[in-house]
Amino acid sequence: MVNLRIFSLGILAALVGSPAMSMPPSPPPAAPAEVIAAAPQGTHLLAFKTSGDQADADAVAVFEAAPDKDGVTYRDLVIFGKENGKFNPEVTSAKLIACSKCDQFHDHLFFPENVKVSKGHIHIDQPDGGERESNTVLEFARTGGAWRVIKANRRTVKGGWGDVTMETLPLPASGLVKDMDAKWTIPIYLNFVLVNHQNGKFMFLHGHPNLDEMWASQNGDCDKQSCTILVQQQDGCMSLVRDDALRSFGGGSADPKDKQQAVANAMDACNAAGGHACKVVRTDCSKGI
Repeated sequence: MVNLRIFSLGILAALVGSPAMSMPPSPPPAAPAEVIAAAPQGTHLLAFKTSGDQADADAVAVFEAAPDKDGVTYRDLVIFGKENGKFNPEVTSAKLIACSKCDQFHDHLFFPENVKVSKGHIHIDQPDGGERESNTVLEFARTGGAWRVIKANRRTVKGGWGDVTMETLPLPASGLVKDMDAKWTIPIYLNFVLVNHQNGKFMFLHGHPNLDEMWASQNGDCDKQSCTILVQQQDGCMSLVRDDALRSFGGGSADPKDKQQAVANAMDACNAAGGHACKVVRTDCSKGI
């Protein structure tokens, strides 16, 4: 089966890499002035949806902050109710919409069309990438004058094509949207380059949640006494270099597209150790899992 995610990302990379076909940034969504003015400090409007032109219409706005040092952007969701011709903020939450890299592939995924608003009802479907989509579904309804959570679940497809896990997200004791936490976190996937000093074998390992799990996965083939970690990082490229004495050196880069930097760092490590005839053995790049 073709991995559609990899195939589509390859097409996207080709398009973005072509100056003639570069895609312009999306224009900011249209929204009433009072909605834009309600943006939480340090954010800008990312999406705006209304239930229609009713005098008592409901609306949802999603605001996004500037990227942090790791390139992650965080989002706030604000629910508005219309009164006397203007939208007034009713509920604000930073825990209901995923951050830009809170999916299992560390992608910037957010689709405004997946936020649907009708009178007294809001449906949010936050998808992940993958050959088979993972997604988190949230539904809110206005009952008794307050916005309440009526559905919150998550379907996770491991790796975008593997095992499927279904879970119901815990609802707040109050049942209110303002108290709901969708449990979005930035997943950790550690990647390693190991070398076994007893037999000279090396390993490129991807997708481990922590160091202990990585060692446990070796099943005795490689342990802390026989093996050394040459590279440990998250997204990016890793390179292994050896000199004429068969000593191993590693280097990495945080950018999954910057293979040359990983190679350069590994070569620098070899040269700094006095290696001769330093030669690249292998370089891998990965993102997320």
